[in-house]
Amino acid sequence: MKNIFIKKASLCLLIASVFSCTSFVEDMNVDPDNLTDSDATNLFQGVLLANQFFQTSSTTRNAMLWLNQANGENRQYVSLNNWNNTTASEFDDSWNNAYVNCITQAKITQEKAGKELNPRLKGAAQVIEAHCMGTVTSLWGDAPYSEIDITGKNLTPKYDTQASIYAKMQTLLDQAITNLQATTGKGIPSGKDIYYEGDAAKWIKLAYSLKAKFYLHVKNYPSAKANAVLGISNPSGDFKAKFGNSYGQSFNPFYSFLVYDRDDYMSGDGYAARILDPSNALYRGNAKTDESARFLYTYLPGWYYFPIYEMNINSQFDWGEPDGRFGTSTSMPLVTYGEMLLIISEADARTSFVTGLTSYNNYRALLNTGYSIGIDNAGYYGESFRYLPYDALDFAIAGMENVSGSLSNQNALLREIYQERYIYFIGSFEGFTDFGRTNNLAGIQLKAGNAGTPQRFLYPQVEINANPNTPKPIPTIVTKTPVNN
Repeated sequence: MKNIFIKKASLCLLIASVFSCTSFVEDMNVDPDNLTDSDATNLFQGVLLANQFFQTSSTTRNAMLWLNQANGENRQYVSLNNWNNTTASEFDDSWNNAYVNCITQAKITQEKAGKELNPRLKGAAQVIEAHCMGTVTSLWGDAPYSEIDITGKNLTPKYDTQASIYAKMQTLLDQAITNLQATTGKGIPSGKDIYYEGDAAKWIKLAYSLKAKFYLHVKNYPSAKANAVLGISNPSGDFKAKFGNSYGQSFNPFYSFLVYDRDDYMSGDGYAARILDPSNALYRGNAKTDESARFLYTYLPGWYYFPIYEMNINSQFDWGEPDGRFGTSTSMPLVTYGEMLLIISEADARTSFVTGLTSYNNYRALLNTGYSIGIDNAGYYGESFRYLPYDALDFAIAGMENVSGSLSNQNALLREIYQERYIYFIGSFEGFTDFGRTNNLAGIQLKAGNAGTPQRFLYPQVEINANPNTPKPIPTIVTKTPVNN
């Protein structure tokens, strides 16, 4: 594994001899702008941004292509439509972002916060470490974790099993919750906390939400629900990646790529756009569901480069238009209230159709407020939306959510929940994790003509070259991760 530690600085005292002119030359070789160390407070914001960058990195576009939420239109992106054409080097940057910039820095921040007697800051850093590492194992399966060494003495850490990493994330999040409940120390610096402004209570809810997410990944549905109930409980607690209006520094990475960097590489054409488009034969709407606003917030009818669908990159900054889902500063959902309601819905639907339907209608009631459509959940461009409650007949044989009658009412409800998750998680890794976990119960239509189905990310070439502990034979992209076997 590449060297993932940062050298720790130590303060040295210069002991002058009786023959030296100490007062005149003291510190003349010290560069005040060359920082060699930092406290936990100043490291913290960098850890937040590193995690955000990893969670919204270029490989999210790969996942969108493979899940048919977008289409590669030019150069290497045409090839990437077929997941089997993906090479190990595609994942070098994401792997390094996770391990070098986020996980290692989060561990260093925790160590420093411990020495500074600031348990709440340590707890927040533990939450970020868990978010990043849990995402890594969801995408790659077995991965280095227990032997990560911030001192740099072990450059070839062993690979822990995926199941053991998920278990370690639960323990880490329990420790984070305990630390966040502390009343001693300076606390989380509000000026550095770009998400919750130092509010430890919101960080605790995020920790429970991550516990719910990771229990769902390993199919422990009762524990997933129990923690989701304790998780983010209203839209104001949503954990979203935040961006600004500065190219090369703060743009939403989708906007930067689609407008400034590679404006003709990737269109919105695909299954996702078709099931959201009220004018398409595959439209998922019905008498109780109107997707008009969400469709236009996410995709646009083709115009310049792409004649069918484009990803909505409208922005106030460049175009003077209402910000679309991929606009310059549009926040990207990472862990949210809507996700918690969907976890509860799925967990309930797996044990009881009636209970699951009630829980899913709770989620639809949230959607019917405009949630997740437009900036500040305000809908989009005056377009209509409607998410009325379903009833049992809708999932019965020949009902509007079970027209073919090929599914039981329970499986028809689960398919609807998974299809909603497929739409809700456009632009994030969670939809890709769902695809493998559920064996595509959502019924997603992938691009035709490609062998197998995408199940995991490839181990990066930098890791294969440097760490002899990389699993052999190296799993292919169509090999299920262990928890999904």
